[in-house]
Amino acid sequence: MVCGFRRKGALPGHRRLRVLLTNGRFPVSLDLARQLRKAGHQVFVVDPMEYHVCAFSITVKSSMQVPAPHDDAKGYAQGVLTAIEKWQIDQIIPIHEEIFFLAECGEPAILERLFAPPFALLVRLHNKWEFTKMMQRLGMDVPEAQLCRNYDDVERLNLEKYKHGMALKPCFGRACSGIYRLESSEPLPESTDLNIGNHNHYIAQEWIKGTRYCSYSVVREGRVEATSLYPVTDTIDGSSCVYFEQKYHEGIYNYILEFVRRCSEIEGPFSGQLAFDFVEDLENNRLVTIECNPRSTSGIHLWTRTPYLAYVLTNSIPEVRREEKPIQPPPTPIWHEPSHAQVAAGMIMWEHKDATLSVWAHHMARLVGTRDVVWAWRDPMPVIAEPFLLTTYFTMARKAGLQLPELFQHQVIWSPQGTHLEQVRKIIDDADARDEEMARRMSSEFENVLTSQMDVIAPCAPVGDSIGSALEKMAEHFTGEECPMLDRKTPQPDVNSATMRDSAISEAGIEVPGQQAVDGAAAEKQQE
Repeated sequence: MVCGFRRKGALPGHRRLRVLLTNGRFPVSLDLARQLRKAGHQVFVVDPMEYHVCAFSITVKSSMQVPAPHDDAKGYAQGVLTAIEKWQIDQIIPIHEEIFFLAECGEPAILERLFAPPFALLVRLHNKWEFTKMMQRLGMDVPEAQLCRNYDDVERLNLEKYKHGMALKPCFGRACSGIYRLESSEPLPESTDLNIGNHNHYIAQEWIKGTRYCSYSVVREGRVEATSLYPVTDTIDGSSCVYFEQKYHEGIYNYILEFVRRCSEIEGPFSGQLAFDFVEDLENNRLVTIECNPRSTSGIHLWTRTPYLAYVLTNSIPEVRREEKPIQPPPTPIWHEPSHAQVAAGMIMWEHKDATLSVWAHHMARLVGTRDVVWAWRDPMPVIAEPFLLTTYFTMARKAGLQLPELFQHQVIWSPQGTHLEQVRKIIDDADARDEEMARRMSSEFENVLTSQMDVIAPCAPVGDSIGSALEKMAEHFTGEECPMLDRKTPQPDVNSATMRDSAISEAGIEVPGQQAVDGAAAEKQQE
């Protein structure tokens, strides 16, 4: 036993790795470090701060101070390279927006260890406008949106079109920072408040009213291997959750699976972390995702005090457990442990300006009855050191002229400017053009297949119309799926084309005018 943690023998097929976390300042960093240690891995941390919560944890083998990536991206990457060489790192798990600095650094030693998709895909998932375009291209349901390059674009928005107005937020934004709700009955925010321009585009997104959920998934080679989901309840700013309770939502789970499948078909097999913000509009029977975070998020807390997520992140699931994938947070038919957690300090600071007495009571019950992700009896120093850490943080914030929450974000946020921003936009445009060309090619190939089977498809065309409309509707229905009426590997001469046509029409939902008369004639001929 070492410092209260008992060393357990490795399960059959289990690999022990040396894992580097890209910062050690957030509760997620600490919780993930503990989970990795519980899975038998050695954990190392780099952070621009000399003192951070992970530096006091016995689950972290060593920590190193490096330059802040926001101020010195090359220096940060060099610090990570030093850590790789010094500690013989096997894998890098990105925690926050350091993922972008590392994914674009071009260093092979970093890229081959970084658990993340390629930079071109990563940045399009992060950019709210590009993410919306990608989801529309993949046929996934997202709110209507418009790109606002300047204040004139904001003034031209047709707010009356949307029942609940629109959300206006920076394309490269995070949490709820810089978000405005626009309604036709209310004045627009001042242009000086928005800081909008060529250097900072905004997205105006249809405001969907409903139940909000946050998901977190681990995907490897196009396969979803772990997923957690929690509703947005207790927050400190209307967006950042501090209470997490696992929920199973079949629609959301299937949405994630379908996105990964379609994205992998276009971009290649997806590997990395994937987190979505969902809104379920029961009134209109819609389930939409409003943004994506391709990195670690608070969904990690739903695996607190277990090794199961760590197994998946490191691709080191023991052979005795491999058949249990994909893994969801406990409880499941396999794991029987608590499925809720909280950040106690955040729960104390929760946003409660509109809270009723009932909401207050439920909040206090959760505060008193839920485990804190920071506190651990066998690893108490991160909590004991909090007064010292807060004093240090307040001193740093005062010197930098920042509020304490801004200080935590400022050093590690990725916000391209100037020439760097133009380079990023060029990468995005090239990737978009490549995706659109691939989509056109796939559509053309599919139409060629349909056209080659004209003798079967012809009866599907509406009377008096070209066959193109039937092709278009059938292509839309069968894209990405096997079309049963085109499978001629095993000919069935006893089944006529009308029968095959009827089956396809019924499945595709195509309404064919005058089809009853055609079917009647075919039936009479068959009887004869």
